[in-house]
Amino acid sequence: MFALVALGNCQFAASNAEDEKNFYAKVQNTGVSLCSSPSEASAMFEIPYSYFVKVDYVVDDFFKVSFNGLEGYVKKDKVSLMQGTPINPYPNASFKLFVPFALYESASQESSVVALDDTALSLKYYGTKVGQALRTDNNIWYYASVQVEDKQYFGYVFSGVTDLLTRIEVNNEIFTIVSEDALLPPSTSFTTLSNGTKVLLIVAISIPSLLILYFLIKPSKILQTSKAKKKVKKEPKRVRHGDYFEFDESEL
Repeated sequence: MFALVALGNCQFAASNAEDEKNFYAKVQNTGVSLCSSPSEASAMFEIPYSYFVKVDYVVDDFFKVSFNGLEGYVKKDKVSLMQGTPINPYPNASFKLFVPFALYESASQESSVVALDDTALSLKYYGTKVGQALRTDNNIWYYASVQVEDKQYFGYVFSGVTDLLTRIEVNNEIFTIVSEDALLPPSTSFTTLSNGTKVLLIVAISIPSLLILYFLIKPSKILQTSKAKKKVKKEPKRVRHGDYFEFDESEL
């Protein structure tokens, strides 16, 4: 019995230690988007209210995050950073179609990803986006994924052809709010840096390297020029006197 209790305590301690490394940000307002880059112009969809994104690190005014298996960015001032691991961080929602439709690259019928002729297919729901109004009273599209013939596709479906309930259950989980200083520093990999930081690093590295190269090359250039000048010897002036030449001794 004692061994079981001790084992249980050890597992609990390990769980707490793991929780201390995890940071999630809670969506406590509407209008919070998951973006494909650190810019709100790249918004993919609005994250359902009350759910979480798992935070990796800070990129300028954004958190680099993961949401339900998707990688992206969320504006820092639109979420609350918390320390802890929620039980249900993401909405567990799926839907089917009333009629055959398609999955599209954007929230419009401009470019389809895959045809959805089988209305028995189940689509995984991620969030919503305002897009093309296919009905006068509805311009809401769902960002979703679907498995078709062993291949997974991602894209948008018009909400008017689905059976998804408009109300998703609210997540009431809450943790201690912390500042972004609690996050571990991001990876030093060059690819994880923002474009502005990359440019500054390139300039900072390039200028000293060019200066060093210049000062290494310059002395050898001067030496070569000096040697070339020494090799140039003025030919003595010759004065012809009949059958012989007279040289100017001052030039010899």
